[in-house]
Amino acid sequence: MNRKQSLLFSVIALIVATLACSAPGATGQAGDLTATFAAALTQAFGTAQTQPSGTPVAIVTLPGNITPTLPVIVSATSALTATPTPIPSATACTDNAKFVTDVTIPDGTVFNTPTAFTKTWRLQNTGTCPWDSTYTLRYVDGAQLDGPNSVAFSGAVAPGGTLDISVNLRSPAAAGTYTGRWRLTDAAGNAFGTNDQPITVVIVVPGTPTPTNTLTATATHTPVTPTATFTNTSTNTPTATTTPLGSAAGDYAGNWYNNDPATSGVTQLTIGATSGNQITVTGWGRCSPTDCAWGNGTGNVVGNSVTVANFSSAPGVTLVLTVPVSGILRAVYNGTFTYDFHIGPLASDWAGTWANANAGTTNITKIIITGANNQLTLHPFGKCTPTDCDWGTQTFPYANPLVTSGFPHALVVTFVRANELRVQDTSVNLTEDFRR
Repeated sequence: MNRKQSLLFSVIALIVATLACSAPGATGQAGDLTATFAAALTQAFGTAQTQPSGTPVAIVTLPGNITPTLPVIVSATSALTATPTPIPSATACTDNAKFVTDVTIPDGTVFNTPTAFTKTWRLQNTGTCPWDSTYTLRYVDGAQLDGPNSVAFSGAVAPGGTLDISVNLRSPAAAGTYTGRWRLTDAAGNAFGTNDQPITVVIVVPGTPTPTNTLTATATHTPVTPTATFTNTSTNTPTATTTPLGSAAGDYAGNWYNNDPATSGVTQLTIGATSGNQITVTGWGRCSPTDCAWGNGTGNVVGNSVTVANFSSAPGVTLVLTVPVSGILRAVYNGTFTYDFHIGPLASDWAGTWANANAGTTNITKIIITGANNQLTLHPFGKCTPTDCDWGTQTFPYANPLVTSGFPHALVVTFVRANELRVQDTSVNLTEDFRR
């Protein structure tokens, strides 16, 4: 403490002592005290002057009722510098996907007539985020082929897993090559995967053969002779070529379902045309608890039929395929049984009683389905004791997958294959397979 600060505190102590000895409220003493205080300050500091920067100044105010105010000594403080503690940020998962194969309708499949068909792609989850029903396959551009704007993923797919996703489409009548482009999207609608490129469906509708016209004209004119001879010979011969059904590979292309959903034989054939006279065939036969996959086979069109006898997983199976009328495929199995097929799936292909493949399920145990006139009626049952709970009956316009409402739980039902149904219970986030 310097000399002036010490003197200041002595003066203040003197004033306080004087006030203590004075009778409170006495008249005439305020001026004397003020004068005494001023004289003391002058003696201590001389005339008023500006203090050096950083030195605190105490200001004492004496009001009329002589209430002393003790000086406030302010000490300089240095600025405090706080070092923030870094907060680690959470690592978000990433979405990615890889195209694996065309399960049905490979690009370039030929349709001679307007035909309903189901396009199925197989995709692998190559990201770190699990997929669920909030993810969709969304149409982006090109030929939509009467398809939906989007379809939801049918179930949960962990990173590294695969998903078969399908859309129901229809080939047009006009000739041309039609390409539809689709993208995978997350819950927020962001597209991802497949090298930032859409996956495609490409079909071909061949044109009607153009008649060949041949015109030959010969003219002879001799005007210098008295008699003129004029000869005009015209020949117009239209020639139309009609290709018999079953004589081109494109006649067989499509996703074919047995007309009898309860058949004990061939249940489904998926056929693609690889060239003008060769087809690839993927087949399934009725088995329990699920249909037997025969793998892939090939065959060449000879006349108006194709023989396939080289299925990769069913070497003992032989099929002879023909197209008796447009929209019907006929298959003779091992020279004995004959089955007729249609392009689908249709509402009627869903008909039957579907049992949960997990006999110990605690959720839906079975679903009875009837399908007709492009409508589906579903009657599910839930696990209860001593008997299963009846969830009631609801009817919906046909769609695959089918999003339901009105049941105790919200369901998304997908027709996977001739005897494979997948049911996603979104109320409890559970997906289970059913067999007919």
